Amino acid sequence: MDPSSPPFLLAKLTPLHSEQLLQGLNLLRQHQELCDVVLRVGEAKIHAHKVVLASISPYFKAMFTGNLSEKENAEVEFQCVDEAALQAIVEYAYTGTVFISQDTVESLLPAANLLQVKLVVKECCAFLESQLDPGNCIGISRFAETYGCHELYLAANKFICQNFEDVCQTEEFLELTHSELDEIVSNDCLNVVTEETVFYALESWIKYDVQERQKYLAQLLHCVRLPLLSVKFLTRLYEANHLIRDDHTCKHLLNEALKYHFMPEHRLSHQSVLLTRPRCAPKVLCAVGGKAGLFACLESMEMYFPQNDSWIGLAPLSIPRYEFGICVLEQKIYVVGGIATHVCQGISYRKHESSVECWDPDTNTWSSLERMFESRSTLGVAVLAGELYALGGYDGQSYLRSVEKYIPKVKEWQLVAPMSRTRSCFAAAVLDGMIYAIGGYGPAHMNSMERYDPSKNSWETVASMADKRINFGVGVMLGFIFVVGGHNGVSHLSSIERYDPHQNQWTVCRPMKEPRTGGSS
Repeated sequence: MDPSSPPFLLAKLTPLHSEQLLQGLNLLRQHQELCDVVLRVGEAKIHAHKVVLASISPYFKAMFTGNLSEKENAEVEFQCVDEAALQAIVEYAYTGTVFISQDTVESLLPAANLLQVKLVVKECCAFLESQLDPGNCIGISRFAETYGCHELYLAANKFICQNFEDVCQTEEFLELTHSELDEIVSNDCLNVVTEETVFYALESWIKYDVQERQKYLAQLLHCVRLPLLSVKFLTRLYEANHLIRDDHTCKHLLNEALKYHFMPEHRLSHQSVLLTRPRCAPKVLCAVGGKAGLFACLESMEMYFPQNDSWIGLAPLSIPRYEFGICVLEQKIYVVGGIATHVCQGISYRKHESSVECWDPDTNTWSSLERMFESRSTLGVAVLAGELYALGGYDGQSYLRSVEKYIPKVKEWQLVAPMSRTRSCFAAAVLDGMIYAIGGYGPAHMNSMERYDPSKNSWETVASMADKRINFGVGVMLGFIFVVGGHNGVSHLSSIERYDPHQNQWTVCRPMKEPRTGGSS
């Protein structure tokens, strides 16, 4: 024997040992050997070992180790547990597996919940969550609430809100209690394109049993964001719906909504703020301003809803403009600078703008903010630490390197350190608390990049791209900056590059199938 070898070996065979132990115990159970308890449900008898049941269930542990009479009994009777469910839980105790289906879950989960077999409860909840659809989500929500399955309850309610337009067409929806319906339609995260959907859902629910439910109309109408409905819809509602017309409270709510449209000063009241608070709708796409041809400049704004493939028109800009900067800050859209079309004495002319507009989704209105220090088109914009930065651009005569930031709390612009180079038609990106100014023109095509550190109020030059680029797409993902396409002064580009800030290095990625300029990413 090698004297340097240890005189012992600790063999860790845990998985194999555990498997053999379970198999051995299960064989003993199946052959009714060494069993010390019988679980009786009706006429059925299930043989088991107390120690095995107690090891997976606090309920059984308390029963067999506490001062309960069952501690000494060889037979335990269950009155309110399904036989098949109890059998499945005993099988789980000996095998670690449980069969869950639509036919078994409604009896298995209550049994596992009673016996405090948490892993089986968890798997039942996961199964039910995977089965959620518009026709059963309300029932699953009730089921989860009954048995204290909090995460499943939240998941079912989230599904109801996200799929409300489908859920409100189901039989389950029409059979809701008024308090359940009130809770659903009061939810700020109800996924609806317009409040008309909410009203029509309430109307269908009331008409399902109008004699019994019309008394809840005023209470439920409070849950509809009536001021967000159009004047035309509100007027038609009053004329066509006698239930509303005959109810004093309902008429008052409609009048308040109409005041919101016709008396703007009324919008400042506390009630109006609550009634016009927007719901947490899904992500949408907004198209603002721009050009429609060689000479036409747009002021319109549209919003796209991916969930139903539809567009709606929104409040227009105060002036038509293009080549502006745009960003989202605190759930509001900011349009910065650009080239705008003005009309003076019947003559139309274009001007590089220092003006800034802000769109509020709560009121669907644009408001003018303090002007920038400089007029800028083809600028870069970035949002960092709750402040809006406007970088570079072109003022109609010169390319700019100046940078200024807008502070919403004080509603003013402040100049910050300028870039090292003039840039227009470039891209700005935010990564790890820094602002990057990438490529652009000023007055030649560039591949350079510089980085702004707000804590030092200074810029530093970092690694340059492989290609010179203007009018390209930029995106931040997985800790990298990606630039896509653009124009290098000679041709349109299909190339893509990725910047790693930790290595200060650009990597050329697989190119696109087609060159593209003026796109976004």
